[in-house]
Amino acid sequence: MTGPGQSRRAIKSARLAIAIVVGLLAAALPATALAKHDGKGHHTKSHHSKSHHNGHHNKGNWHNQAAGALYTATNNPAGNAVVMYTRSANGTVTKGASFPTGGVGIASQPPFGFPIVDSSGSMNLTRDGRLLFVVNAGPAGGGTISAFRATNSGLQLADNSPISSGGALPISVTTHGNLLYVVNEESSDIVGFRFSSSGHLTQISTQPLSTMFPTTVSAQIGFSPDGRTIVVTERGLPAPNGVIDTFPVNWNGTAGPAQKTVAPTPNPFGFAFAGSHLLVSDAGFVATPSGSAANPGGSPPNPADPSQFFGSLTSYSLSGSGNLTFEGAFPSGGRAACWVVVTPDNRYAFVTNTLSAPAGSPAGILTGNGGVSRYLISPHGGLTLLGQTDVPASTPTQPSGFPGDETLSPDGRYLYVLVPIIVGGAPPNPPPTSHIDVYQVGPGGSLTFVQATNNDLPDGVSGIAAN
Repeated sequence: MTGPGQSRRAIKSARLAIAIVVGLLAAALPATALAKHDGKGHHTKSHHSKSHHNGHHNKGNWHNQAAGALYTATNNPAGNAVVMYTRSANGTVTKGASFPTGGVGIASQPPFGFPIVDSSGSMNLTRDGRLLFVVNAGPAGGGTISAFRATNSGLQLADNSPISSGGALPISVTTHGNLLYVVNEESSDIVGFRFSSSGHLTQISTQPLSTMFPTTVSAQIGFSPDGRTIVVTERGLPAPNGVIDTFPVNWNGTAGPAQKTVAPTPNPFGFAFAGSHLLVSDAGFVATPSGSAANPGGSPPNPADPSQFFGSLTSYSLSGSGNLTFEGAFPSGGRAACWVVVTPDNRYAFVTNTLSAPAGSPAGILTGNGGVSRYLISPHGGLTLLGQTDVPASTPTQPSGFPGDETLSPDGRYLYVLVPIIVGGAPPNPPPTSHIDVYQVGPGGSLTFVQATNNDLPDGVSGIAAN
């Protein structure tokens, strides 16, 4: 394992590499329903209780609470806040009010030093749309979770929010029934909470990951559709490939110990379920020096190196006991495939290529070319790449930025892609141009560009959710 001194040097080197990349570029240019409950436990009688399985399909009446809303978070180190948009019937969004979380964001997250919460799932909306949970990744060595109630007049912070995440650097949250779990990157653990209908959080469980930071860097936590298993993806940067941990969920909502699966593909990042099939986006192979299988110097990966970060979408089957069976890896045709969503009918998957495309082309970085890859999902978990859709430039003179986190409308008709700008925002740098792109999902998994918001979000904006 890398020692603390080496870890700090690696992180400093990574930040320097990103600064160099940015300079060169500048020069060149599950969520589930919140079932009615009494707050006493996850299940009433047994792990296989009827209420446990039916709760996942209970949509509730969120239409009367906060229908047509889209959320993202500023991740401001001086004070995090949720930005709310209203969604119209044609998928377009209009920016509304902001709501402070009571916590703070993070200015620079390991290992790359990007000013975003470099993860999938930093924001989670319960399926009934009544509660929104957000990580506050800062301050250093800590971090909190904020819970909001969604009402007709906007968001209301829950009574004991923000609450400690129970570890250091919370980066992703997931909910099922009345349970919430968070993964903490630097303390390498998952922490479980039970929440009430008002969003009051009570800690109930802690388990360590199978591999400690900085040997691996966690990326996402999520429940399986039936709520019996918790999944965590962990990148191995720059080598080895990384791991996927699965945790059994006991009858009382506590998590059992991690079951480790070494990823057969490089750097698992985001994931989504299509039935019992786990689809994982892989950021791609990285090593220094360029193209080598080993990394003897311990230096960080270089996003500007076009020989690295070949992305893919990987399919696994998940058994009831938490065992993962590899079903195949399917290249995305782009670089750094990091976020993935699946349509409600489990037919199509959309993956954002954060370093854009084409693979091997320096011109792809920050251009948005091929920013979203489209896949057809077979009933057996096989994947067919249908093509790529560009992420438009934010302005004629500004690159598109960093196609990142994404979400679908509940009916699957619209895809929303968060495009944060990872540099600039303060004089003499360019003004903030982070935005959200809107696409209509059409026949055969096609995407038609509908709207880009008005470049009115801060640089480090992180997480996205819709109802």
